[in-house]
Amino acid sequence: MSTATYTIDATHLTATASPVRTPKIRRALKAEWTKLRTLPSTWRTVVMATVISIALGTILCVSQVHAWSTMTAQQRQIFDPTACSLFGIVFVGAVLLAALGVRAVTAEYVTGMIRSTFTATPTRRLVLAAKAVVTAAFVFPVALLAAMVSFEVGQRVFAGKHLEVTLGHPGVLPAVVFGALAVSLIAVIGVGLGGLIRHTAAATTALVLVIVGGVTLGQLLPAGLRQYVPGTALQAAVTVNHSAGLLRPGTAVLVLGVYAAAALAAASIRMSHRDA
Repeated sequence: MSTATYTIDATHLTATASPVRTPKIRRALKAEWTKLRTLPSTWRTVVMATVISIALGTILCVSQVHAWSTMTAQQRQIFDPTACSLFGIVFVGAVLLAALGVRAVTAEYVTGMIRSTFTATPTRRLVLAAKAVVTAAFVFPVALLAAMVSFEVGQRVFAGKHLEVTLGHPGVLPAVVFGALAVSLIAVIGVGLGGLIRHTAAATTALVLVIVGGVTLGQLLPAGLRQYVPGTALQAAVTVNHSAGLLRPGTAVLVLGVYAAAALAAASIRMSHRDA
């Protein structure tokens, strides 16, 4: 009796059994970048967010200069010229730029284009991840530019009272960079809320409540928990003169990163259902 012997080409088997994911990721990122940059609303939002952020920061700085003579010694001691000049970008600018993340998801659900997106890229979690990465990468340099301009304008206003600081002062440059990074994480939260709610107005409202409303509602929480509220963490990211009730800037950015990851995880679970 003879025994048949079969030979398997292991090299060929390995090559076909291990699909290359890199081209898929690259295609998904390119597709999302094309969608984002070709929308006229994207550039209108960028201009509006930048102008309003700088204007609000300048107005606050001017008001602080006018109120300087009436401030108490304690108020002057904790005064933070860096955080003051960055107020516009970390609150209003953050919400406006994060709205880009919301629309990156909801716009496709409203128009039905999401079906074509899922047909081209069946891995829905990859689509969501690509939207988050592209949005964050786009928002960061915009937020950084707005933060730098806001800072410089604010310090020129403070120069009249000799209150100005420079980027060379301890903690100032990290605060500017952390502020831009925090804004980009808020934009990722916007992507997550967009994927979770799928309605532009509702998701944007939820975003405003999380960032702005959370600061007010956070006052009802114990002091130890209040500092972890997203809006309070956003404020802490640009604070140089550390005060009680605020996280350290680096820790604040990590907290916002956790919120962003949680929002994406929730959106990923919902997007995994075959309902679009």
